[in-house]
Amino acid sequence: MVSTSERTFGQRYTKGRDLVEYLKLVTTYAPTETAIQPANLTTLLNSIDAANSEVGAAKSTLQTERDERIVMFKNSTTGLITRCAQIRDYIASFHTQGKKALDFKKVQKIVMLMRGIRLSKKPPVKEGGKKSVSTSERSYGSMLQAGKDVLEVIKTIAGYAPSNTEITVANFTTMLAAIDAKNSSVAAMQETYDNKVETRASLYNDLSGRITKVKAALASQYGKQSNEYKDSVKY
Repeated sequence: MVSTSERTFGQRYTKGRDLVEYLKLVTTYAPTETAIQPANLTTLLNSIDAANSEVGAAKSTLQTERDERIVMFKNSTTGLITRCAQIRDYIASFHTQGKKALDFKKVQKIVMLMRGIRLSKKPPVKEGGKKSVSTSERSYGSMLQAGKDVLEVIKTIAGYAPSNTEITVANFTTMLAAIDAKNSSVAAMQETYDNKVETRASLYNDLSGRITKVKAALASQYGKQSNEYKDSVKY
């Protein structure tokens, strides 16, 4: 679904195109500043059209990365929380003290902490010129650190040799490394998206400034009571 803000960007772009078509009809329009001549406005609008597409593509890529990442954390059969719970249960099954074992209690506490961490599926909304700051990213970092804490526990347990190969020290280490890499990938995609949005914001600011100058040029050339000026106000 297209966001309200994206529709707004589309509307502003369309109005800019409409203004250019209107100016082409005002055959005697002759601004001093070349930037507000129809041909140069068209060049800017072409750049905006490309920027809109780039923002959409970057946002889609970022969402895909985030969708893949949340599966790595929360999938009911293969996610990090599930693996940590399986590690906890294995400790209880083979440790002489069972659920009273200190190592069981350590992992149980971490699992409970992980289940209380809220992870967002959606990328941070970014439509202006400032970089996104997301508390959800800190949550993903906290979840990964919790997994690493579990790893440190099982590294010290004598006789830790589960039949479930997914929770061996070696394979759990590999899993955490993959999640760490995915976090880095998401961060890189977020940076790309933020930069695309910033570039687009700059172009739209340029467009806004030029439209203001177009109207001022029409007012100067034809007067504010002229049809040439009055018709331009709607754009």
